[in-house]
Amino acid sequence: MRIGPRKKEGHSRTRFDRALAITLISAMGLLVILGLVFSIAQGSRQITTRASQLHNADESLRAATVVRAQLGLAVYLTTIDDAYGTNSQTAIDLSVEETKTALGDLATGVDELESHGMSAAMAAIDAASSYDATTNAVLAAIEDKDAALAEDVWQRHDAEFKNLVANLEGIRDALRDDVNQSDVFLGRIGTLTRFLVAFLVPAAVIFIYRELLLRQHRQTELEGRLESERRLSRAREEFIANASHELRTPLTGISGLAQILAEDPSIASSESASELLHLIISESGDLSRMVEDLLTTARIDAGALHFDFDDLSITEVVSEVTEPLVRAGISVEWDCEPAFVKGDALRSRQVLRNLLSNARKYGGPNIFIRGCIDGRTYACEVIDDGDGVPDHILERMFERFVHRGHAGVKDSVGLGLAIVHALAQGMGGSVRYERREGNTVFTVRLPLSEEATEFQSAVAAAVRSQRPLDEQFAAEG
Repeated sequence: MRIGPRKKEGHSRTRFDRALAITLISAMGLLVILGLVFSIAQGSRQITTRASQLHNADESLRAATVVRAQLGLAVYLTTIDDAYGTNSQTAIDLSVEETKTALGDLATGVDELESHGMSAAMAAIDAASSYDATTNAVLAAIEDKDAALAEDVWQRHDAEFKNLVANLEGIRDALRDDVNQSDVFLGRIGTLTRFLVAFLVPAAVIFIYRELLLRQHRQTELEGRLESERRLSRAREEFIANASHELRTPLTGISGLAQILAEDPSIASSESASELLHLIISESGDLSRMVEDLLTTARIDAGALHFDFDDLSITEVVSEVTEPLVRAGISVEWDCEPAFVKGDALRSRQVLRNLLSNARKYGGPNIFIRGCIDGRTYACEVIDDGDGVPDHILERMFERFVHRGHAGVKDSVGLGLAIVHALAQGMGGSVRYERREGNTVFTVRLPLSEEATEFQSAVAAAVRSQRPLDEQFAAEG
């Protein structure tokens, strides 16, 4: 009995573990790809920054070289004019202007290098500052037309130029190496990313396709199982219905003939014959009830149990159920407050018959039915003076095939109380078991009929006051 559920649980756990593993692997692959893409973005940004710094270093070198060239030309022309008395002022002014412009570009380039936080930029800044001061000193001597001073300062300018160029070339070479290394690294990451994408996308497509095929296969298999269960359920229902019909026909004849014989004076005068007839009537009633229980169970399982609700008189239902038992020689007393309930007549009688059969087989010899209105429900109690239900089956007493804990079920299929529970709930009611004052009590509650509430209230009031019903109506106007 437990092998099936364990296999199902193990299969479900295997599918869950596989789905969890696939989800984790997919998530890790996605995280790796996202990490690689982020690394590529960061590397591209770093290369762009380094390329901008490399451009600034090249521009600074160009500006320093222009300053050197234009300033040298201005010094040379100033020396020629001083030595030979020529007038090259226009060319000198143009060289001085170019020198000042290039000097501004140099300052801008060095400042850009500093703003990017390069560690080597500080030495270049110091060299550029000295270079700028020497250049301005040469320009001042040129403007004063002091060729000797300009030539003297120019000698120092050459050394500072070489120092500045050495610093800027060091920065440029470092930036070039950094850019080349970053480009190689990004190339490797790009190759890895392309490989992963080229591998994972087809793998994902294959996996999704495989999962869809498996799901379709499982769905087809489940649909096949469902259809098989439906066919089995229909076959079982048809079998039980046919078997019930085939059994009911002879049972009805047996019970009817036995009751006719019981009314025959010649048979009634024989004590042994009467006893046998009562036994036949009782056993045929039990067999008929078991057939009805099997048919009801099959309908419950198939979801084909329907209720035909109507306003039912409790006293009529109790009377119809107890009368055959009384004729069969079974002592059943009842005292029920008149009332109308909302329920199915056939199923209400079946509920009461099953409870009486249960009390007759497993309870005491004295059976009593008591009913009264309780709020908006009617409580019908079937009471016997037996030992009651054993404690070890109390929690399972309304389940199928539970019978006093016996391995075999005598004169029953173990469905009576389970059917009582199902039918009572199906009619909007309930059933409850309790031990009260040494007696076994099964209480069935059914909802009162809304349409007959006024009438049954008047009936109940009349019964309680022991007055005729017409007088009660007259008294209430």
